[in-house]
Amino acid sequence: MITVVGNFKGGTGKSTVAFNLAIWVASQGKNVAVADLDPQGSLTDVMYVREEMGYAPVVHVFQDLTAKAAQEWDEIIVDVGTADLPAMEKAMSLADRILIPVAPSQADVWSTQRFMDLVHKNCKEDTEIIGVINRADTHPLVTETDEAMEALMMINGLTMLKSYLYQRTAYRRAFSEGLAVFEMMPANKAAGEVWRLARSLYKTRPDKKKQSGKKDKKKNKDKKKDKDKNAAKEA
Repeated sequence: MITVVGNFKGGTGKSTVAFNLAIWVASQGKNVAVADLDPQGSLTDVMYVREEMGYAPVVHVFQDLTAKAAQEWDEIIVDVGTADLPAMEKAMSLADRILIPVAPSQADVWSTQRFMDLVHKNCKEDTEIIGVINRADTHPLVTETDEAMEALMMINGLTMLKSYLYQRTAYRRAFSEGLAVFEMMPANKAAGEVWRLARSLYKTRPDKKKQSGKKDKKKNKDKKKDKDKNAAKEA
């Protein structure tokens, strides 16, 4: 599966989101690679830091996305910006899913509306288009995040995730060290946010053996109840 992480507007934290998702997927034993199509090269830099520090798992980075690449990897996560519009359009045409991080401001809502026009123009009919609010305000009295969410939910074709990623120092600190936030600070609130995001995107099917075991356990429990009832009647 190819997941493109992008938006028109800068400062939405797409590289941080793409990096944390890539490390999470790799930690689940998947064969994952990242395509850094943003001229800023932030994803390439952080993966280089990670490799130099000897952190595992290591995630392969490349700077060109082709249809053939999708056959070589279980998952490909793409970081792309509008500085290279042709690369963005090509990535969209190959994407199975487009993830749009949106900062909670009116300007970002407007930018996302325009970005969706580009998405619809270039993506396949069955491409998932998902939005997530990133850098939400942590103060409970600030209403801008919820207001942005209401506006984004009205955009045609965009499915918004209900969970937010908040504005936390942990994301910046971990990124600068070449670590996913859940690796550097497993108990931090940011780590929980990434786990919720990753699980909502990469849903896993229930283990059939475990499900079968639960059913057998229930049957055995029911049989025991019936046996006890019969024994009580006979007594």
